[in-house]
Amino acid sequence: MRNRELVNRKLESIESIFRNLERIVNTQEPIETYKASIAKGLDTIEEIKGFIEAEPISGRELNR
Repeated sequence: MRNRELVNRKLESIESIFRNLERIVNTQEPIETYKASIAKGLDTIEEIKGFIEAEPISGRELNR
């Protein structure tokens, strides 16, 4: 995978977002803060999907 390091950083970003969501719930912050973090996480997931789609398809994937 060409973008392995970039994907790993994005996954670490999602992990951080989940930890932040947990903190938001524990401290009972406003719902807007929670929703903003969810939106950021979903955007990061879409970025990762784009990286995966940009990767070349191997012969093993074609022969499934």
